[in-house]
Amino acid sequence: MSNNFISNLRSIDFFGAPLVQHIDRDQSIYKSIFGGIMTLLICSASLSYAIWVIYQWQTNQYSPKISSSAFVSNFELLDLNYDVIKFYYWRSDEGMIDPFEQKVLLPLLTYAENYTLRDKQVLEISNQTTPFGSRYIIPKMKIGQTNFNGILMTTTEMYIQIVKCSPELLKEGEQCASEEITNQFYSQQLNTIVAELQYKQLDSKDGSITSSVQELLIQLEESNCYTLNTYIQSNFYEVKNSLLFGSPEYFEFVNGALIQPQTNSVQYCKQAFGDETYALLYVGIKGNQVKTIFEYPNAGDLLANVGSIISVLFLFRHVILFLNSYFLNEKIIHDVISFYYPQFSQIKIYKNWKRDITKVVLHNQQLELKKYLEFYQNIKQTIKHKLTFINIFYEISRLYILIRANKFQDEIKKCHSVGLKLEYLKLSTIVIDPFSSSSREIDEQILNDEDIGILSLQERQNQSNFKIPVKEADSMNFYDINKIKQ
Repeated sequence: MSNNFISNLRSIDFFGAPLVQHIDRDQSIYKSIFGGIMTLLICSASLSYAIWVIYQWQTNQYSPKISSSAFVSNFELLDLNYDVIKFYYWRSDEGMIDPFEQKVLLPLLTYAENYTLRDKQVLEISNQTTPFGSRYIIPKMKIGQTNFNGILMTTTEMYIQIVKCSPELLKEGEQCASEEITNQFYSQQLNTIVAELQYKQLDSKDGSITSSVQELLIQLEESNCYTLNTYIQSNFYEVKNSLLFGSPEYFEFVNGALIQPQTNSVQYCKQAFGDETYALLYVGIKGNQVKTIFEYPNAGDLLANVGSIISVLFLFRHVILFLNSYFLNEKIIHDVISFYYPQFSQIKIYKNWKRDITKVVLHNQQLELKKYLEFYQNIKQTIKHKLTFINIFYEISRLYILIRANKFQDEIKKCHSVGLKLEYLKLSTIVIDPFSSSSREIDEQILNDEDIGILSLQERQNQSNFKIPVKEADSMNFYDINKIKQ
C-alpha cells in the first residue's frame, strides 16, 4: 500500500527532471561564441523594444480602443459648472449701439418646471469682454429630469428671451433707452446676437479635457421674433486606463446641440411669453445621449506587443540552433578522430576568404592537400557511421564476443559480484580478507580507485606526460609500436 502510494505520488510530479548527459566536463549543452553574440543581440533588442514600448505608454503615444453607442443618461455626472451658454451683441463697428448696455432690449432668463414658466429674471452684463469689445451675458444653467414610461425627459428647461425694455423690469435708478436711441438701434445694419455654446470632450490621446465653442447667430428685427430651439446633447465617457487592476473613470460633458430655427411674429411671442419678445433661445436636454468607451492599453496589451516582437526576433533561434548543431557534430567528429589519430588535433588548417582549405601543416611540415582532403572525407564518413546508436550497440556486442572467445560463461558471470572494496575506510587497521597476501602478484589483481578512470580521457591526458623508455625493435610490444610522439 505504501509503495503504491509513493509510486502514484511520483507519477503526478510536474517537475520531473530528465538525465542530461554532458558532452564533456565543461558543458551539457553545446554553446558557441556565435550563439552567445546572437543571444546578446536578441536580448538587447528585446529589452530595448520593451523599454521603448513602456516609454510610449508613459507618454500616451498609444491610441486607445474607442467604441461608441447610444446611451440613456441620468445626467448625474453631467458637468454644468462652467459657462455652458453665454451670449453678446455683435458690434462690427465701435460706434454701433449695444442694445443691452443702452437698455434698448433686456435679456430675461426664465425656467420652465413641468412645462410651467417661473422665476423670470433680468440677466446682468458680466465683466468678460469679447474680441469685438462687447461684454458677455452669462446665464446660470440648471436642469431637472424625470422618467416617463421608461424614457428620461428633462423637466427643467431654460428660456432666454430678448424683450423690449420696460420700467417694470429695471432696478431702481435705471431707465430704458429713449425712443430716438431705439429707432437708431433698429436702423443699424446686421443687428445680431451671438450665442456661444461651450463644449467639453476628452482627448483620446491622453484623456485630458479639451474645450470647443459653437456659435449661434440670432437676428434682431423690430417686426419678427426669431426663435432657436436648442437641444443640448451630452457624451458619457467611460475611461479604462488602469495598467493592471482598477475601476474605470466616468465623465459626462455637453458636446453638441441640435438646433431648430423658427421665425415668428412679435405678437405670437408676446402672447406665448407675456413680453414683447424679439428673440428667444430655448435650451433643453434630452435623455438619449452617446456613450464613448476609451480603453487604453493595459499590462496584457503591452506584454502582448513586446512578446510579438520578441517572437519575431527569436525566429533567428532556429538559424542559431542549426549552426550550433552543425558545429557540435563537427566537434564530436573531430574529437573522435583524435581518439584514433592523436596527432589530428595538432594539425593547423589555413583557409581563404571563401572558407576553402588552402594549406595543411603538421609539426611545421606541410601535408599534401589532396591526400589530406581525401583522408578527411573518408575518415569523417567512417566516424559518422561509427557514432550511430545501432553501430555503438553493435560494437558493444562484438566486444562481448571477443571476451567470450577467451572466457567461459561461468567466469564472465563472476564479474557481477566483483567491485571495489571500501575496507580501507574502516577504523580498524586489521582487515580480514581471504585473498589477503603480501604477494605482489595478488596485489596487482586487487581493484582500486585507479581502475575507475583508467580508460577515461583524463587518464589519456595524464599518460601524455609519462615517457616510456625507448626499446630495441625486437623487444617492442603492441604499445611500443603504436605510441604517438607528442
